[in-house]
Amino acid sequence: MAVSSVRWSLFGKFALGISLMVIVFGLLNAIIVRNSIRNSLNEEFEKRGYFITRALAEQSVSYILANDPAGLNMLINEIMAIDPSIHYSFVLDGRGEVLAHSFREMVPGELRFINVPEDDESVGIVSVRDIHQTKYRIRDFSMATLSSGMGVVRVGILENEINEQVNSTITSLLAMVAIFLVVGLLAALFFSFTIAIPLKLLSRQSAVMDISNVEAGLEAINASTRKPYYRLRKLFGLKDEIDLLYENYTDMLRRLERAYHDLNRLQQSLLQSEKLASIGTLTAGVAHEINNPLAGISIGLRRLRKEPENVGQVKEYAALMQEALERIEKVVNDLLAFSRKDDEVYEQVDVPELIHKAVKLARYRVKSERIRFQVEDNIGDIRLYASPNRLEQVFLNIIINAIDSILEKKDNQGALEGNIRVAINDDNDAVKVVFEDNGMGIPENVLDKIFDPFFTTKGVGKGTGLGLSVSYEIIRSHGGTITAKSKTGIGSSFLISLPKTK
Repeated sequence: MAVSSVRWSLFGKFALGISLMVIVFGLLNAIIVRNSIRNSLNEEFEKRGYFITRALAEQSVSYILANDPAGLNMLINEIMAIDPSIHYSFVLDGRGEVLAHSFREMVPGELRFINVPEDDESVGIVSVRDIHQTKYRIRDFSMATLSSGMGVVRVGILENEINEQVNSTITSLLAMVAIFLVVGLLAALFFSFTIAIPLKLLSRQSAVMDISNVEAGLEAINASTRKPYYRLRKLFGLKDEIDLLYENYTDMLRRLERAYHDLNRLQQSLLQSEKLASIGTLTAGVAHEINNPLAGISIGLRRLRKEPENVGQVKEYAALMQEALERIEKVVNDLLAFSRKDDEVYEQVDVPELIHKAVKLARYRVKSERIRFQVEDNIGDIRLYASPNRLEQVFLNIIINAIDSILEKKDNQGALEGNIRVAINDDNDAVKVVFEDNGMGIPENVLDKIFDPFFTTKGVGKGTGLGLSVSYEIIRSHGGTITAKSKTGIGSSFLISLPKTK
C-alpha cells in the first residue's frame, strides 16, 4: 500500500501558526506603540519648543528696545545652554535683519524667511534639515516679540531626540517580539515532541500495518510509550486524548490479531474442505485407476495358484503384479500429496510441473470420456516463489470446472470431443497461465459473480460454490490476479498472472 507523504509536519504547522501570530501581533503593537509614542513626544516636544521660544521672545524685548546687541547675544547663549537639543536661535528685527544669533558665521539666508508667524500671538512651527548636516532634522519655532514689526525670535530644536526615543522603544518592543517568537517556537517544539511524534508513530504504524504483522505493530506501540517524548506528557499524571488514542488503537490491534487467527483457522479449514471436495469429484476415476491394476493382480494370483511350479510364469506374473502395485501406489501418493493439510509455505516451484500434476489428477476422472488435454510448456522451466500445494489446488480446481462444463455440454449436445488447453507464458516479471475449454461457458450476466463465495452455475448437489472463491484468494495472497472470459455455448478462458517475486 502506498504511503502518502506529509507536506507539512505538525511541528511546522505549530511553528508557522505561532510565528505568524507573534509576528503579526508584534508588528501591530509596534505600529500602534510607535504612533502613540511619536504623538505623545511630538506634543511634549512642541510644548517645550513653545515655552523656550516664548521665554526668548519675552526676554529679548528689553534688549531690542535698548538696542543692546551684546546683551541679546548673551541671552541667546543662555537659552542655548538651557537645553543641548537646541540647535540654533536668532533674533530678527522688524525689517528681517539679524540682531543676534548662535551660528558660528552668518545666519543662512534660506533659513531667515522660511517660518514667519501668522500673527503676533501665534507660534509658527516648521520642520527643516540642517543644510550642512542633512542627517539632522530640526523643528523650527518662530514667535513675535511684542509685535512682528518690532522683531521675531527663532529657535531650532533637533527632532533626532524624538526619533531616537521612538526607535529605542520600537527596538525594545521588537526584542520582546523576538523573545516571544523564540518562546513560541520552543513551545511548538515541545508540542511536536510530546504530541506530533506519538501521532506520527501511530500514522506510520497504520500505514505499514498488515494483518500478518499485528504483533510487531503492538510491540512498536508499547515500546513507544516508554520513550521520553511520551513519558514527558505524564509529568502531571493526567490522561489526555493521545493516551486514549493509544489505548484504543492497541485494543483494536489486539482484536484484529484475534480476528486474524480465527479467520486464518477458518480459511485453512475452508481450503482443506475444498481440497476434499475436489478429491470427491475424482473418486470414480481414481477407483477405476486402482481397480484395473487390482484386477490384473487377481488374475496373476489365480494363474500362480494353478501352476506354482512354472518358474517362468511366476517371474512373468510377479513382474506384472509389481508394476500394478507401483501404479496403485503412484495414484495413492498423488492423492495423498494433494490432500494433505499443509501450512502456506513458500518456496521456489516449477509452474509447468505443477500444471502436469494437476492434469494427471484430473485425467483419473475422464479416462472414459473423450476429453483431450493440451499443455503448452515448451519454453523450459518457469520458476517462481509460491506455495506449491496451494497453486496445484487452484490449477486442479479450474481444470475440474472445465471438465464439468464440457460434460454438461455433452449431455445437452450429444457427441462432442472436449478440449482443455493450458498455455504457460514467461512474461519477464510474471508467469501467466491460460486455461481454455470448449464447454458450456458462463452466462454473461453472472460472469462478474463467479468469484463470490457460494456462487455456482452447477446444478444442486454438484458444486459447493467455493472453488473459484478459494482460488481467487490463493492467487491474491500470492500477489497475482485471476480473470475470466466466457461465451455461452462456446467455452471459457481463465487467465492467472503470478509475480515471480512476492
